[in-house]
Amino acid sequence: MNYMKSLLVMVLVSILACAFASAASVVGEDGVEVSISSIEVNDVDIVAYTSSSNPKNLEKTDELEVLVIFSMNKSIDNVEIEVELTGYDNNDKDKVEDETDSFDVTAGNVYDKRLNLELPIRFEQGVYSLKVRFETPKGTLTETYLVDINTQDHAIQIRDIVLSPENEVKAGRALLATVRVKNRGENSEEDVKVKASIPALGISASDYIDELDEEDCDDSVKDCDDSTTSEELYMRIPDCAEPGEYTVKVCVEYDDGDEEECATTKINVVESDTCNIQAATAATGKTIITIGPDTQDVAKGGSAMYPVTVSNEGTESKVYSISVDSADWAEFSVTPSNVLVVGAGESKAAYVSVKTDAAAAGLQVFSVTIKSGESVLKQVPLRANIAGGAARSSLGKIKKALEIGLVVLVVLLVILGLIIGFNKLKGSDEEEEGEEKTYY
Repeated sequence: MNYMKSLLVMVLVSILACAFASAASVVGEDGVEVSISSIEVNDVDIVAYTSSSNPKNLEKTDELEVLVIFSMNKSIDNVEIEVELTGYDNNDKDKVEDETDSFDVTAGNVYDKRLNLELPIRFEQGVYSLKVRFETPKGTLTETYLVDINTQDHAIQIRDIVLSPENEVKAGRALLATVRVKNRGENSEEDVKVKASIPALGISASDYIDELDEEDCDDSVKDCDDSTTSEELYMRIPDCAEPGEYTVKVCVEYDDGDEEECATTKINVVESDTCNIQAATAATGKTIITIGPDTQDVAKGGSAMYPVTVSNEGTESKVYSISVDSADWAEFSVTPSNVLVVGAGESKAAYVSVKTDAAAAGLQVFSVTIKSGESVLKQVPLRANIAGGAARSSLGKIKKALEIGLVVLVVLLVILGLIIGFNKLKGSDEEEEGEEKTYY
């Protein structure tokens, strides 16, 4: 038993010794000592940099999460921790850094602070320095670590979305989109699908990029290009789209459809007159109205019928109403009804009846109006030519016809008599000539 206890104590001592040996200590001029127990980047332990240490290998992600576990030998108020990744070309433009809010430290207590480093999309693979700074009111303590960041196998960046027209498009017109993409991964990509859409309008367009070379491909290779622009993606804005600002969404699918990158931009849609024209066409163009002869001869006190045919070429049944302007020279009615319910693709007829007054005479005009709901589809002027009584009118026509027939008969008889007379005269002349030429 004593042996086991002794062995257990030795193991614990060894573990503590290793832990303290791996911990880094930073001592300031004022005697403040920071003991860094652990630095983790994306859950990977980082070893403090020395002249003999090798950089820790990390895979590039959009964000690096840094966990700092430490303690101090003195109690200090208003401590801040700052982490920074240095050593890349664009460090002066896009700093990769983060810092904590100020906090108070009690001597001997262990603290853990998490910070996040967002990597620029242009971040190249390579070896970088990760600096961890402890800012106190009395000075700065810094520890440096080396990390080797590798790019991802598959990563595509949408660099730009170009719209034509650029800012504003009229409803009913075409919107063209081109997408500039760049391969940020270590592998080339094939059959990259580029899709542009306006979800709120339910329109979209797609195209494929055959191949994208890997990032930083060898310039000696002919036609090596790790970025390209898609073909124009055509989207037609609906004629009656509501005016306003819409989101244009662009998504790129790659790595056999397993990966997707999306980006958005905005476009303003303005109202177009096309919508109003189509609405008017829908109200009249799908209904065909045919009215019989617009002028009829009517006897005094007589009647006439004007047929009205309504054809509904729409996709839904419609209700039509027929009305006639009132006038003091006649009575009007519509049969069988002045309201027609016409199904889709059907035709129905109604008849406008005119009964003239006995005192009316001459050319009279009235109008017929056809409506669908409150919309006037057609308004047609019709005419009634009111002549004399019916019996008298018929007798006059018969008399005139007989007179014309008699004249024609006389002319034919005269012509026939002339023909017969000429034929007889010609026969007599031929007989006389024959007698003179006879010899014995």
